[in-house]
Formats: sequence, C-alpha cells, structure tokens
Amino acid sequence: MHSISVIICSYNRANVLAETLNSWREVEKSGLDIELIVVDNGSTDDTSEIVDSFQSSCSENVNYFCEKKAGLSSARNRGILEASKDIIAFADDDIYFDRNWVKALLKIFDEHPEVSCVGGKSIPQFEAAKPEWMNQSIFNVYGSTNSGEKEKVMVFPEHPYGLNMAFRKSVFENIGDFNPELGRIKNCLASNEEVEIFYRVNKAGFTVYYAPKAVVFHRIPKNRVNKSWLIRRYYWQGRSDVIFSSIYDQDNKRDYIIKIFGLLKRLVFPIGISAPVKNIKYYTEPSFKNELETYKLVGMLKQYIDVFFKNCS
Repeated sequence: MHSISVIICSYNRANVLAETLNSWREVEKSGLDIELIVVDNGSTDDTSEIVDSFQSSCSENVNYFCEKKAGLSSARNRGILEASKDIIAFADDDIYFDRNWVKALLKIFDEHPEVSCVGGKSIPQFEAAKPEWMNQSIFNVYGSTNSGEKEKVMVFPEHPYGLNMAFRKSVFENIGDFNPELGRIKNCLASNEEVEIFYRVNKAGFTVYYAPKAVVFHRIPKNRVNKSWLIRRYYWQGRSDVIFSSIYDQDNKRDYIIKIFGLLKRLVFPIGISAPVKNIKYYTEPSFKNELETYKLVGMLKQYIDVFFKNCS
C-alpha cells in the first residue's frame, strides 16, 4: 500500500481546527505509512497552541508549518513542498473524518494504477436548521460532493473539491502546484483554485476517480446559513470565474468590451430580449437562486471591468 501525506491548511480557526484534529485521532491508520501536515497561513489566534497540544498528546507523525504568504493556494503549496510521501491528500480544517477515509482513498490508488487523482464524498452538516429557501442546487457552494455510491471516473468539468481530494505526488511534479491567483485569501471568498488545477490535470491526460467510501463531513456554521453570506459567496464566484478564464483566454481590449456589454445585456434581459414579460417576472417575483445568479453576474462584470482598466493602464 502507498504512503500518504495528509495536508490541512488553516487560518484563524483554532477552535474549529481542534475538532478536526480530534476527529483525525479516530481515523483507521494501522499498517499505513502516513504523516499529517498542518499549515498555518498566518493565524493570529491560538492555532499554534492548538497544534502544539495535539502534537504533544499524539504519538503519530504530525508536522506543523507556518506559511506567511496569504492565501489557501499558497498554504497548500507549502504543504506539497513539505510532503514526504508518494500520495498527497487534502482536507479542510472544518471537517470530521470518516474512520475509513484514508484507507478508502489508498484503496483506489492501489487497485487502479492508472488513476492519478481521487476525490471522495463530502457531506454538509449544518449547525443551524436549513431555511426553507435553501435547496440542493445551492449545496455545491458548501463543498458538497455526492456523485453516487459507485466508483467512477470523473470527467472534467466534474472534479473533486478541496476538502476531500488526493493526488499522486508525481502529478504536481508534472503540472505544477496550485495557482496563487485563485482561492481564498484570509476572509475573501474567492475560489476556483481547484477548477484550475483539475483543468491542468485533465489537459495533461491524468485520470481522476471518485471514491464514494472516502467520506468527510463538512461542518457548516450558523453564520454561513444565511442569504447575506451566500450572496457574497456567489459574487466572489463570479469574480473567480473571470480570473480563471483570463488566465487561459488570450483576450484583447475589444474582447473585454464585448464581454462587458454581454453581461450588461444578461443583467437587463436575463430571459432574453424576446421575452419582456418573463424578464419583468424574473425581477419582480425572483427566486433566491435567481437572485444569487444575478449577484454572480455582477461579480463577473466587476472583474471584467477591473481587468479591462488594468490592461489599459
């Protein structure tokens, strides 16, 4: 069986991290060559004390590193740099591990040598009762990954989420690390760092697999189960989508002008110019999902305008 480095990155969430580390104690590790790496991305709370206490009370191989460059992608890259095993797995600092998580991931790599990346199942656990307006279509912003109960190849754009994914170390040696232009930076809700790296994984011809028995439970705090947080999240998703596309698109100023006016048209006529009554109803009787998509368009528009003026300077 392969050796594995498990990386958890954290920023100013000491109490949450403590629960995740306690969950790690219960993971089945017998017979495994395994290390846990905690990367502190410049926390100013009690994160270092929490990790020190965990290391002192844990007989397992636990390493702690501080990454001064802000951003989840930079923290993950530091973890990759420090990892010594041939499989590198990532988990978030606000999850509970299923007892068989590690062995379920490694089972895929052992049984399928053609597989280079594996994503597991991620199940949201809400601290507060879900409001009536929240439905399954919104769950993806909480890192919910449930592609069924059968193992399968994940074909891009389907991809694992960062709270539950693993790679052969050779993947990073081939395509490089996470792009620091994307992903969370401190309290900013930017994203798409995982979309971008799996875009490169797909382009390089690597196989990605879904492992339904590699389960983590994602804790969703009360302050994220409200409309204001989701609006911020969708707004930043729009900005992140543009940042991702601008990395690979060879757009000139004219292209950006066309995209800006195209977004303005979509904001004014979300159903299309030929359906005036439906357009009015879209805004006068909106569903919350429509409202979120509107904020996503606003985020895209803001980012395109920023990129346009940056290219003009």
